[in-house]
Amino acid sequence: MAGLPILIMLRREVAVWVVDLLWLSVIFVIARTVLRTRARRAEQTDGEFTRIDELTGLTDRRGFLEEAARLLTDVPKPPAVGAGSGGLSPGRRVSGPTTALMLIDVDRFGEINGGLGHEYGDRLLVAVSRRISAVRRPGDLLARISGDEFAVLLRGIDGEQARTVVDHVAVRVRDALGMPFVLAGMRAPLEVKVGIAIAPDHGTDVSELLGNAALALREAKKSHISHRVYDTGLVRPSPARLRLRTELRAGLRGGQIELRYQPKADLRTGCVTGMEALVRWRHPVDGVRSPDLFLPDMEAMGLMPALTALVLRTALDECARWRAGGAALSVSVNVPASVIVDSGFALEVRDALGKADVPPAALCVEITEDSLMARREHAQRTLARLRMLGVRVSLDDYGSGYCSLAYLRDLPADELKLDRAFLREVERDSTAAEIVRSTIALAHTLGLRMVAEGVETTGLWALLAAWGCDEVQGYFVSRPMHGDQVLPWLRQWASRTGLSPAMITMGVGVPAGVRCSSVRRGSAVPAAAPARR
Repeated sequence: MAGLPILIMLRREVAVWVVDLLWLSVIFVIARTVLRTRARRAEQTDGEFTRIDELTGLTDRRGFLEEAARLLTDVPKPPAVGAGSGGLSPGRRVSGPTTALMLIDVDRFGEINGGLGHEYGDRLLVAVSRRISAVRRPGDLLARISGDEFAVLLRGIDGEQARTVVDHVAVRVRDALGMPFVLAGMRAPLEVKVGIAIAPDHGTDVSELLGNAALALREAKKSHISHRVYDTGLVRPSPARLRLRTELRAGLRGGQIELRYQPKADLRTGCVTGMEALVRWRHPVDGVRSPDLFLPDMEAMGLMPALTALVLRTALDECARWRAGGAALSVSVNVPASVIVDSGFALEVRDALGKADVPPAALCVEITEDSLMARREHAQRTLARLRMLGVRVSLDDYGSGYCSLAYLRDLPADELKLDRAFLREVERDSTAAEIVRSTIALAHTLGLRMVAEGVETTGLWALLAAWGCDEVQGYFVSRPMHGDQVLPWLRQWASRTGLSPAMITMGVGVPAGVRCSSVRRGSAVPAAAPARR
């Protein structure tokens, strides 16, 4: 009994202690809530005024738009003179200080971000922001306005010297970012494209200037030049064009891009040597669309690298299936200028060949003359790397552009594809015939094979064979077909040419000691043109 009072006292102490703990917990929760609320308000207040991009420390898009709008209130209205044609025309120059907006897009950022990971992509963006900061003029406003796009507002420019100033700054930015970045122990060279709009001629508010700078940036990408000043003649995408481009992005991601294959036949033997991959877009509403209806928009949207990668993988996979089925065919893939100048394209080709398990000689990369005219040295380096891998190179649509004989002499190529325009009058016009015959002889003198496109008649086949042309392609041989139609079609082609099924392709299934090359030149002329479908 003596211990009972002590037990009661202990219970009371414990009860008091528990109550105190409960009160302390309540006070702690209330205090933490208050502190967090104040912190959030402080962050919101700070964000309303500073608008800082967390990754780079630069002004973010919203902050740039707000600050630029404030700075542009002092920009004078443009003089009432007819529109100029590019930059600031002499009649529209603004006296006194003016402002320009520069939109900077980092090429190949998505490739680096996807290949090395987001961590290295973030490091690259930080390094890019520092280099741009180092070359901007004091007082200019620099911001990161989207994933890989930066904007600079150039202030206090002399209206008479505006074009000179923006050109100078754009070149400094290009040179600063042109020096390779080191990521994951590798040198990663970058290129940038810059679009420029100058107030007040190209707009007096930030939205108008930003939109016009974006149009100039698009033209810089399309023309493969480092920077472009807005031109009042640039056409804005219509609502229908914007809808088309939205559908194109969805189509590229959604498996709507398809390939057709058109055969190339050896004139000397009648053997089918390969297939050219031709891209089509199966629109969910309008059906199959030809490339001329969507490739220009693909180029303008910067989607050609992604499209080329898709075509390359698909064509090589199909080629592997043909070869597994007994047809030693090659496949040709068209590569645009915006891709062939990419120093990483050769590695992409090497990886695609390895995944498809196709020998490099089974791939032919076709390029057009504009690929050489735009940044010729970059294109030549890529072509040289491809040929070192064992990939063949073809100059497509030869004669339709401005390729000089000096280019042919130095070009790392294996064949020329004569543009179909040269063949239209060749059976009726002796001058056209002599041009084609001389071009074939020139190609052979330079060690190049000659392929003629657009062959549609027996007479044209016979003429080209007599002149020594190596291969032909066109409706006389076949229209483009689906990949799974190739092997059955080859058997039909054998019956037209008189070849045995074992000799319809070069090197596979040919009896020992018998090669397609043993057939006399011109003897394997098909009996009749295929039915038009």
